[in-house]
Amino acid sequence: MAAIFRCKLTVCVAPVSPILHTHLLFNAAYRESTESAIDEFLTRLQSINRLSPHPNTFDPLQGQLVLLGVIAAVESYLRTLFRRLIAIDFICQESVQRRDVSFGAAIHLSKEMLPEAILERISFITRSSIEETLRELLAIRGKVPSELDLAIEDYARVCQLRHCAVHRFGKLGVSNAIFLGLSDHKELLEKPLQLNYSALQNAIGISTGLVKTINNFLFNEVLSRLPPSCWTGKYRSDKRLFLAYYALFADTVSSIGATAEIRQLYDQFMYQRARFAAGQPF
Repeated sequence: MAAIFRCKLTVCVAPVSPILHTHLLFNAAYRESTESAIDEFLTRLQSINRLSPHPNTFDPLQGQLVLLGVIAAVESYLRTLFRRLIAIDFICQESVQRRDVSFGAAIHLSKEMLPEAILERISFITRSSIEETLRELLAIRGKVPSELDLAIEDYARVCQLRHCAVHRFGKLGVSNAIFLGLSDHKELLEKPLQLNYSALQNAIGISTGLVKTINNFLFNEVLSRLPPSCWTGKYRSDKRLFLAYYALFADTVSSIGATAEIRQLYDQFMYQRARFAAGQPF
């Protein structure tokens, strides 16, 4: 058999790879936060937004990195909320009880963290993936309200920008252009993303709007579907159950529109249940 020629030219000099001890890069002393998922998100968002370039000296590449952090914060919010809901809500637990988890997750994760293994292969970047997860893991039935549907659709468009930044060094791919609208984007194929300060802040606003809309929607959905026998109508008796859900969803970080105090919200909940039982609007 004839030998095959392979040249041995050098066009660049590759350095020797340094050793990276990944097991030293994670905080072993970390303990899971007791804050609500939305409080964690809003606190993290404040930190991320401080990294935003100033409008007068805006660097589009730095803006892309901030955008990646914002999308990561949204995903973290969804995973945290879904995991905690599965841990406390028996309807969610029934919905996921046939789900498979890896053997490694089963023997190494705590009971509270085990739902994280179910979420490992799920990506929250499209409307279908978000809505399917709501139905399949949290047993949400029926059509989602229009305001949530619109919030998810707007967020999915932001995720397309994130996809360009992560996988294409900012350039617009065909699949991204089709999703965003080919008629408006066909002349921009393989052109780099030029994120500006205003667009970045709008993307952050869209992401925050999605989180708050989902937070409101799920709080009302999971609370409303609990059987009437769960409630006595007396705050002292109902506080433990109501607090379990309140603690998952309460927004104590927002300066405007923060969640009402638990007793006030409980009284509103009972008032609405009573009006509904009497066939009256609320």
